Amino acid sequence: MSWSKTKISKIFCLIILLCVIPAQAEQGILDINDRENVPLLSKALFLDITAAGKKRIAVGEHGHILISQDGRNWQKTDVPADITLTAVYFQNDMNGWAAGHDAVILRTTDGGRHWRQVYSAPEEEMPLLDIWFADNQYGIAIGAYGLYLVTKDGGETWQRQKMNIVNADSNTDDPDDLTEFYELHLNNIAYSNSGKLYIVAEAGRLYRSDDLGTIWQELPSPYIGSFFGVLPLENESLLVYGLRGHLYRSDDAGNNWVEIETHTRELLTDGFQLRDGRIILTGMGGVLLISDDHGVSFKINELGQRHGYAAIKETGKDEIITVGDYGIETWTKQQLGLADD
Repeated sequence: MSWSKTKISKIFCLIILLCVIPAQAEQGILDINDRENVPLLSKALFLDITAAGKKRIAVGEHGHILISQDGRNWQKTDVPADITLTAVYFQNDMNGWAAGHDAVILRTTDGGRHWRQVYSAPEEEMPLLDIWFADNQYGIAIGAYGLYLVTKDGGETWQRQKMNIVNADSNTDDPDDLTEFYELHLNNIAYSNSGKLYIVAEAGRLYRSDDLGTIWQELPSPYIGSFFGVLPLENESLLVYGLRGHLYRSDDAGNNWVEIETHTRELLTDGFQLRDGRIILTGMGGVLLISDDHGVSFKINELGQRHGYAAIKETGKDEIITVGDYGIETWTKQQLGLADD
């Protein structure tokens, strides 16, 4: 099979971004260029959300960044880029970074009220898909075609590097394997309480670093399809998830895996562990997966709609916020079937 970079790029964009293009664009619900109308703006396409102290910050298309103190009322922020933002990360309540298309990286030092651009590379046509910081100085941003950026000065400057991967084995007899033609898309990066850093990628690639990214070890993979998220749990346990509802659990830092039944074939996008220990995974097609046993098993939640969820967070009021193709939605635990008995 012969694959051009252009064809691969189109497939990548379709899976990662176009699968959550808002249906309301056809229904005339929102003019996405109307930055003055925050209630309508919150119904635009949003792709990530994070916590910064008591605040919640959501990022999405056209450089939209909204902030909320309560998860229900949102304020727009001063953003210097009109480009799709795919990821946001806050190290504390004041210092944060957002990343997106054109490899753009934005920085804030006032809790997200104002942002400035510190990096971009539009000529390379490589979107960034996730960003993470160990502290206020050292951070990593990852994205399409193996894009791997490192900063050691709080994001003021970034250096493009190759991942230092040990025991990598890309040899395969699979005729559909694309890895010999281009660099893999790096989709999600996450840090565990045990001090390990994980990256999940397409083609079933899984990586772990025990030294904050200096050296990466390629882990054995239970699946050759793309992974879009990794959720580290307590001790050395973690979940990885992605295409066609595939979900796997490891209890030894990724050395061995057990598949978990999800009862869905929808793409799984994000995961979050609530303060009470329960776990929620989000997906396309209105899918929410809930675990009451710390991620050993999951049940599917049917909400009666087909919203595509891109990310999820919990508020300080024990409510749940999802972002995706229908914008920012706030749920009570009772609405999601999570109310305490």
